[in-house]
Amino acid sequence: MRNNAFTAVLVGVLVVAAFAAALLVARVFFATRQLRGLQPMLVEVNNRLNSAQALLNETLEYSKRNPAIDSLLVSLNFKTNSAAPASPKPDGR
Repeated sequence: MRNNAFTAVLVGVLVVAAFAAALLVARVFFATRQLRGLQPMLVEVNNRLNSAQALLNETLEYSKRNPAIDSLLVSLNFKTNSAAPASPKPDGR
C-alpha cells in the first residue's frame, strides 16, 4: 500500500512538472513569434535613425562652409552657439 501511495505522488509530481513545462514552452513560442514580428519594425527604425544621423552630419559639414545656417542649427540644439561671449579674465593683483 505504501509503495502505491509513493508511486501516485511521483506520478502527480510528474504531471505537474509536465504541465509547467508545457506552459513554459508555450510562453517561449509566443514570445519568439512576437519578436519575429517586431524585428522588421526595428530594422526600419534603425534605418531611419541612420539616415537622420547622416543628414545631420552632412548639415554640420555644410555649416563649416556656409555659416549662415548656424542660427538654424543653434535654434534646433544641433550645434552650440559658437559666438558665445568670452569670459573676462580676472585681474592678477
